[in-house]
Amino acid sequence: MVVFALLGWFFILVALGLLVLGLWLWLSGQDVTQQMGQLWYSLDSGSLPLAQTIVERHLRLPSLWQDVIVPHLLTQPAWEGILWLFIGLMVLGGLLSLLGSRRKKRRSSFRSD
Repeated sequence: MVVFALLGWFFILVALGLLVLGLWLWLSGQDVTQQMGQLWYSLDSGSLPLAQTIVERHLRLPSLWQDVIVPHLLTQPAWEGILWLFIGLMVLGGLLSLLGSRRKKRRSSFRSD
């Protein structure tokens, strides 16, 4: 149960980091209305193909990359992609934290001496 709580907090911290990244991109003058894939490639051209390789080959989920990530994330405006990732990671982190923090109620035994 502790593992779920730790994973939940990890996802929440990653989500908050994405929010900070989005605000930093916006405040630094980046065009957050361009497609997320274009912005990602312009910021770090080597990590986008690396992410594709990890998802398609190492996780063996090519349909996830082609059917979900590309049409629903990389072709969206950058601000919208960051927002959806933030919401998704916050929900996942909250659910995992909730699942990890559930404890059985203990009966209190009163001693009568």
